[in-house]
Amino acid sequence: MRMFLSILLIWLALAAPASAAGWTFVTEDFPPFTYPAEGFSHIDAGVDQASGPLVEIVQAVCERLRQDCSIMVHPWRRALRLAEQGEADGIFTVVRSPQREREFHITRMLVTSRYSIFARDDSAFVYSQPRDLTGRMIGVYGPSGTSYVLAQRIKQVSNVQIHLTANNRRLLRMLDSGRFGEGGVAVLNQDVAWHLIEEEQLVGLREVGQLAAVSYGIGLSRKRVSEAQFQAFERALDGLIADGTVPKILRRHQLEAAY
Repeated sequence: MRMFLSILLIWLALAAPASAAGWTFVTEDFPPFTYPAEGFSHIDAGVDQASGPLVEIVQAVCERLRQDCSIMVHPWRRALRLAEQGEADGIFTVVRSPQREREFHITRMLVTSRYSIFARDDSAFVYSQPRDLTGRMIGVYGPSGTSYVLAQRIKQVSNVQIHLTANNRRLLRMLDSGRFGEGGVAVLNQDVAWHLIEEEQLVGLREVGQLAAVSYGIGLSRKRVSEAQFQAFERALDGLIADGTVPKILRRHQLEAAY
């Protein structure tokens, strides 16, 4: 009888979903990759209504794993703090960096974009190499993957002022209003920038060069998600890429796959 019960418990464990408790993912207002669902534009307190291609991919993985998942939209600093402190199971979008690797299991990269430099239309500045930024004030969304990559690129550049801004919408508005000075520029994701420039009608801004390529994936908390659970997540994600689900999502949103 005892052996029968042991076998039954093992079978139930294998047949059960990935986790008895639901998983909570956190993300940010980062269009066109992630953003609050229509009608949920105020995210200071967090809302359990998210949209965008990365959201759809996470939801598809959870469905394949038969795992209940919720996705909360927060300002990035709060989302990152929740995930780093183990108060959320996962976070996206993330870039691969030593700091992120310490805190998260990171999936394969899913989408590729670029970090670009933007200036006001009345500026003649054109960017071709990091030393071109000497003596300028640079606005950047951070702390974030963008600010990390910028810091790496300008290590050898002198007399540069970095202004960290809480979100990309505010960053572009500040650049448009001249807050970064006569020679000021802003660094942000190219896809995000053009989406927001159109949405905010910031017609006085232009792209002046590309800083670096960037790819984004999904991070799962090392404090809350085991290696075995992460591997199951990765296998489900690979299956969704192989069967065309993920490519279809990215094509529909006109995004470039990183894999």
